[in-house]
Amino acid sequence: MNTEATNLFDLASKRLKWLSDSQKTISENIANAETSGYRAKEAQSFESYLSRAEGAEIAPDATSAESDVTWGEDLTGNSVVLEEQILAASSAASQYKIAANLYKKAHSMLRAVAGG
Repeated sequence: MNTEATNLFDLASKRLKWLSDSQKTISENIANAETSGYRAKEAQSFESYLSRAEGAEIAPDATSAESDVTWGEDLTGNSVVLEEQILAASSAASQYKIAANLYKKAHSMLRAVAGG
């Protein structure tokens, strides 16, 4: 675990980027819900995302992987379950809203301290 001081704005920015990438993965799953043989993808954990981001930029295709855990699979081999994706999208949207509000509040506090 990294014990160095963490910049709040840097961490919040990474969290927002990760949530955005998660929404992109969910959107791709939903778009391919009727594609034969399509395997649902799952966004990597935020901890994994942070550890990969420490040394280098993250490639867009490195933010998700095929999911082995799913609610079901249809006869064509498609593993996208729309209900599961809707829950994931709702969760990511809520987390994004919270992270954005915290980022905004921290920025407002810094401006107040700086006298602006």
